[in-house]
Amino acid sequence: MKKKIMDKNKKTLIILITLFSIFTLLSFIIITNDFNKLEKNINNSNISNLIYKIQSKIEYNHKIALEYSSSDEVYDFVKNANEDYIYKNFREGSYTLEDLDLSYFILSDKKSNIKYSKFTKDINNTEKANFSSFIINKFKDINKINKIMIYKDEAYYISKNPIYKTDYENSSNGFVYLGSKIDTKIIEDLAQGFTNIKFISGPRINVKKINQSNNQTVSLKTKNKYNKINNLNINELSFYDYNSNILFTVKVEKEITLIDKTKINILIIFICLVLFSLISLLYFSNNYKHLLKEKEKSIYEIIENKTSEMKLQVRELEKSNENLYEIAHTDHLTQTMNRRNFFIHAQTSFNQAQKNNELLCVVMIDIDNFKIFNDKYGHNVGDKVLVLFAKNIKNNISEKTILGRLGGEEFALIIKNTSLEDAIKKAEKLKTKIEEIELEEDGKILKITASFGVSDNQNCENIDEMLQKADKLLYSAKESGRNLVRSRLNLC
Repeated sequence: MKKKIMDKNKKTLIILITLFSIFTLLSFIIITNDFNKLEKNINNSNISNLIYKIQSKIEYNHKIALEYSSSDEVYDFVKNANEDYIYKNFREGSYTLEDLDLSYFILSDKKSNIKYSKFTKDINNTEKANFSSFIINKFKDINKINKIMIYKDEAYYISKNPIYKTDYENSSNGFVYLGSKIDTKIIEDLAQGFTNIKFISGPRINVKKINQSNNQTVSLKTKNKYNKINNLNINELSFYDYNSNILFTVKVEKEITLIDKTKINILIIFICLVLFSLISLLYFSNNYKHLLKEKEKSIYEIIENKTSEMKLQVRELEKSNENLYEIAHTDHLTQTMNRRNFFIHAQTSFNQAQKNNELLCVVMIDIDNFKIFNDKYGHNVGDKVLVLFAKNIKNNISEKTILGRLGGEEFALIIKNTSLEDAIKKAEKLKTKIEEIELEEDGKILKITASFGVSDNQNCENIDEMLQKADKLLYSAKESGRNLVRSRLNLC
């Protein structure tokens, strides 16, 4: 009887151990598959993030190129080679390119003659001339470019745009080329979540031919070759241009850690189940559930960290956009509206005055004999004069008055809801205040005066007519001896 009970218990124990073993094996297979999927999803997310960042940099370069190509100062520099523009923006010792995260900046006229070029240390001094010639010659028949190119087996972002003026002219007088180098360091900064990164400049292989167009702005094409070797996820991510020519390949690796840890834990559970039967099975089952919760918590923490990083990057991008807006709409030296921004506000004010049947006045202001300050004392003193002049005007106008620098020493005001007589009085007051400006240089006190031209919206169909009338009146003040205010009421 006892033997039967023992045999029965032994048989029951064997059955239990067999069931537990099968259960453990099935659990191992299911959990391993789940972790395989999780590892694959994390890997795909990291690859997508890397592709997005590389493509986003193309759009960023394109925005920078658009800002420079629509600048009146750039247009005037290409036309007249005015060194003032270079001094203010790219003088020796400045970090303009580094601040914009660029490796090179080239300006050329329409005949592909290089007017100015600047490079960072990413491009060797011995290669600068060859690099410039390569870009100019390769893309001289293309108006707009927004892509990645290969130069001597190295990858570079390239954005090209024609240079236009902002005062409603459609003809360009040259091109702006800019971009940055793509190397291992750049990829390491962009790629997150990988343990090993390798940047490969691939050979140029023509997969298929597409006719060349004047605008090459097609998005990058990508192809990912995925391999799993031992405990490594290996991705070879290749980037192709619009002609399906391979540009470069990024090889990234990431260790598979979740599955290895899971194998060890499952093995421990399996051994304990065999040794301690059902009680041990229950105990380690609960322990395993706790481990799963810890894993889930770790995964959630990873996701939260990634989310925080993305939010930080979005905030940084918003900050960069704000800075770009300031650069595009504000005169760098005097911190007043630049020419394009002033014309936009002036047109809006005119339209509003026409709609509401309101008074509107324009005051054109030009510093007298400004060329003498630059020629006799240097451009540094000229810049000080401009800053003091603009500051004086801003301190003596209302917040609703629009002030802008149209170029050089010429400024303009838009005064709303004001008659011509009152506008003349305000101009006379400004003239008096400007006469009080004193600038000490080399022991001498420099005095500043200005001439004014004032017009209103009477018999004017658009803002251009008002500005033209004010400009002619300003010229009359200059011709009449300077330091004068001229309008249609006192033109004679």
